[in-house]
Amino acid sequence: MNLIEFPLGPITPGDTKTFEVEHSVFDRKLKRDAKRKLLISGSAAFGLPKPIDDQVLMGMNLLTYEAGFQSKRVEFSRYRLCKVLGWPTDGRAYKRLEESFDRLAGATLKFKDSWWDHGESVWTSKTFHLIDEVNLCSRDEIDRARMRRGSAATTLCSFIWSDVIWKSFADGYIKKIDMTMWRRIGSRRRKDVALRLYRILDKRFYLKAHVSFDIRKLCVGTLGVSHGYAPSQMKRIVENASQWLVECGFLREIRFKIGANGNAEAVFIKAHPREREARGPSKPSSVAPASEALRYYASLSVQKQAVLLEKALEHRKQNHPKLVDGYHRHEKQQGDVFESYREQVIGVFLVYRKTQKAKAA
Repeated sequence: MNLIEFPLGPITPGDTKTFEVEHSVFDRKLKRDAKRKLLISGSAAFGLPKPIDDQVLMGMNLLTYEAGFQSKRVEFSRYRLCKVLGWPTDGRAYKRLEESFDRLAGATLKFKDSWWDHGESVWTSKTFHLIDEVNLCSRDEIDRARMRRGSAATTLCSFIWSDVIWKSFADGYIKKIDMTMWRRIGSRRRKDVALRLYRILDKRFYLKAHVSFDIRKLCVGTLGVSHGYAPSQMKRIVENASQWLVECGFLREIRFKIGANGNAEAVFIKAHPREREARGPSKPSSVAPASEALRYYASLSVQKQAVLLEKALEHRKQNHPKLVDGYHRHEKQQGDVFESYREQVIGVFLVYRKTQKAKAA
């Protein structure tokens, strides 16, 4: 629950190794305004957590739930974690998991008067890591297990929650989440903002079916949008993510208004379960072609992938240089934006190559 109000990291890629968010709230016990701060420091080697790590953390929570919250140490298989997240079970997905665990294990979180100790019912200050240890079985470990036992089925990965996180679990400061809805929202290519918005709304809808947020505070303080974005950009970001939640059946509608303090606000209205059932699962029509292209790309050997990507980039450089510039600009940070560029580069080139082969025939 503590990790819902604050973003786990910036929503947009960058080279910075630290990320700070501040909430100004009215403290009912102190009867005055109070500052709640979170400072996240990424490791030098792996950097700050990325939006994709939100998904992995959600999967880790579910694995812990499935294990009955019996131990800080949770054993799992990469295959099971990918299935929980709705990811493909291939080498590329396993690599994404490893990179995500590296960032989560390396990040230091400093909560200043902003960590709610549910057992003591008090706001506290804490500095900690999310997990103390992670063990992802390497290819060599799997091969050795197969040689010893004739099968690698019992070779499991594991992670160990930090004491601070485990105490929050033990205190019951957790919330069940609809993983079917989570996967539905996550089926969209551009899903990072929508998933974070879903979590905060799911928490706030606990007592009522409509909630309102100051748009700027929501974007910067909870979704992790950059301070430098203009108000119109922030509104557009919230509107786009909200419309996807409407299509998925989680929201009935979103409205915008000017609040009493003169700031722009967004009002979110939850969909009734009957409306959700009538709507049924939504699937974005734009995902299929790109996903098909990347599936074909992932099926190739490393050498053939390199050759195909080189040809695709050269082809798009001649016909669409801005697309190639965007690809290279986001290549270091990876993430959804980079994947979008790569999908376009590879997908368009494959269509072009297929057309040329048809003409030649």
